[in-house]
Amino acid sequence: MLKKYLSMTKAFAVFDARLANYQWAVSAIAHDGALVYSCMNELLKARADGFRYTDDLRRWPDNRLGNRLAAEHLALARNENRPVRLVIATTKTDVVAAGAKARGQTKWSVAEEMEGRVTSFNGKKFVIDFRSNSD
Repeated sequence: MLKKYLSMTKAFAVFDARLANYQWAVSAIAHDGALVYSCMNELLKARADGFRYTDDLRRWPDNRLGNRLAAEHLALARNENRPVRLVIATTKTDVVAAGAKARGQTKWSVAEEMEGRVTSFNGKKFVIDFRSNSD
């Protein structure tokens, strides 16, 4: 699934999406209307039919701007059944568990063959299910 590591902005650009701010944004809307979301590798779980990403915006309490924008994007994708494109953020496990920032330690890759849908979002907790779009 992983191809090569890119900068965060280049990973989003693969899907024709531009981050509002690379320092705090974790999501963007692509030109085709799809949500592009940066999922932490540690929270992306394999399933028989693809991957499930489960997260909680409250894990990043010091990223108020990013959380607000992500919440808007997640609600839009859920409400309008928009596809989700997968950017994978890989960092140290202890950083993910603590919800801390990983400046200079995170690497990004893309999974162009995967397409997701926001299957659950309550304003904080959310689930995105990804399946291969090459079937």
